[in-house]
Amino acid sequence: MVEELEQSIRQIAERLGQELRCSFVFSGKDRVLFPLESRGAQYFGVLSLEEPPFEGKLVTLGFQGKRLSVFPFTLGNARSLRDVIPELTPTTLCGEVSWGVVEESPALLSLVFGALWEKGVFPLSGTCTAEGKREELEKALRSSLWGAFAGGGRGKFGVFSQEKAWQFFKEASFLGYTVYILEGEGYVRKEVFAWEESQLREAFFRMSSREKETWKRYRDRSFRFSQDFVLSFPEEHCLRLLFAYFPLLDILEEAFAFLENQDIPFDLGVSFEKLPPEAHFFLAEELHRRGVDFHVLFPGIPEGDHDPSFHILLARTIGGYRLGFSCRDPESLPSFPEDWRSLYLFSAHLGFPALLEVIALQDPDFLRRLLQEALEAPGALSALEAVPDRELPGILEKPSLRNAVRNAAPLLFTRHRETLEAYLFAFENEIARRLREHLNLR
Repeated sequence: MVEELEQSIRQIAERLGQELRCSFVFSGKDRVLFPLESRGAQYFGVLSLEEPPFEGKLVTLGFQGKRLSVFPFTLGNARSLRDVIPELTPTTLCGEVSWGVVEESPALLSLVFGALWEKGVFPLSGTCTAEGKREELEKALRSSLWGAFAGGGRGKFGVFSQEKAWQFFKEASFLGYTVYILEGEGYVRKEVFAWEESQLREAFFRMSSREKETWKRYRDRSFRFSQDFVLSFPEEHCLRLLFAYFPLLDILEEAFAFLENQDIPFDLGVSFEKLPPEAHFFLAEELHRRGVDFHVLFPGIPEGDHDPSFHILLARTIGGYRLGFSCRDPESLPSFPEDWRSLYLFSAHLGFPALLEVIALQDPDFLRRLLQEALEAPGALSALEAVPDRELPGILEKPSLRNAVRNAAPLLFTRHRETLEAYLFAFENEIARRLREHLNLR
């Protein structure tokens, strides 16, 4: 059957005028489904006796007494596929380490999903700060579903939306997202820490009864978490902490209530550029006291900080949520304690450097052009021209350069999508191999 199916796929490719490749086959009771990929476009085939329940049929062939039909992988069809292939239904976070990713290409995302599943990791993909724009949310969801479909559906996965305002979660919840992360930095009143004593006193006399009750729980108290780690809340600092972070508690309580009322499975998280340990402890304790079941907290540990032990100790002691860690380069992960697998990791454009490494071997001049555009420096090209072709793949091992090309991925795909997708299509196995090598998870 395999040879006959390959021959039929070649016939379909001729009709569509595109080269097609079949990734995996999903066998059901009444039909067989499989992803079909071309350079920059996604389809799927259905082998069945009856007319498949999908829209936009492109090609139909007879195949061993059955119909072989091909459909575009639209969001509507992708959601319908979940009725046939349960593995394509996103879930909330699982017990193992979770890794959130954003990729510019669905094809590259499918390789990332496959590599993470192979490492025993729960992958999530989605969008950062879509601000409720339905087209961006739909695009990210479709890409996520393709990642699971073409990645082989070999494990569970989730879809996240990271937003600046919890109201933007509404559109994502209608579409079936499973993880919602609020960017909390904008709700922290940082100016409080620079207030004069008179301003602090005035705010104290205007405190609500709820604020006063909260303040009394921490005023002039110390909390010991280990022999060397104690958090103290002297009266004045406790007041500043309260006024700075209390508004965020109300916002997260609203967000949780909204999601809970949608009657959908969800995980709620909050992220920061940098969160002091005292604020971490205060927020986690008060959220739990309010009955807000949050699931992820990103304390904004700086890139290259190899000692996030205070935050890990707090999360382990308080319990009930996992710690989020933004990691641009998986090879620079700090040495976490034994329970590091309870973390949520995030990397934007995780697979992009592996694609560039392959391009370095196939077309050094094109890579130099991409690097120059990524660095946006007039003298970058002349410096890159001095690097021999054989050393170009290794130049991407420099963390600063890898981070620069990751940040430039959206720009480079906008300018060179057709060429980049062609390399993805032609060297998929090699890109996947390199990606797995970079994921040196313990």
